[in-house]
Amino acid sequence: MANASLINQKVQEIHLINKLEKPGQVQLDSSFSLNVSFTPDGSRCIGKLQQTLRDKEFAGGKFTMSVELVGVFNCSGAFDDHVKRQIHGEVYDQLFPYMQVQCANLAAASGIPGLMLKKAVIDPNTIAVNKRGPGGPDRNPDGGPKLTLL
Repeated sequence: MANASLINQKVQEIHLINKLEKPGQVQLDSSFSLNVSFTPDGSRCIGKLQQTLRDKEFAGGKFTMSVELVGVFNCSGAFDDHVKRQIHGEVYDQLFPYMQVQCANLAAASGIPGLMLKKAVIDPNTIAVNKRGPGGPDRNPDGGPKLTLL
């Protein structure tokens, strides 16, 4: 069984545009991406969760919020792809509550109180684990594996 234990997390980037002209309800599109990179010995990993919210109604993009959260995890058994897929799910499950708090607080500070993100259900069987190798569109800048869920 896979096991990822959160050691530390931090907000790495925040981008906010709020040009809404009057208070009221706003319909938002929400998407996220999750990238997990493992150390060569499989004992640690870094998870990077990015959440993006955009207004649906205004073509000019009157509201956009993007938060990037990074977590460092101790891992056990991260040697084969099956275990790495399970750890991806565990990383998301452990980072999501922190993302929820950051997005809710940022939205409230910008005049949109009561924001609640919907937690995604991640099926480990649908996660593609890429091997360390030359850079490309499916690689992180350091050549490590990249996972994007939308």
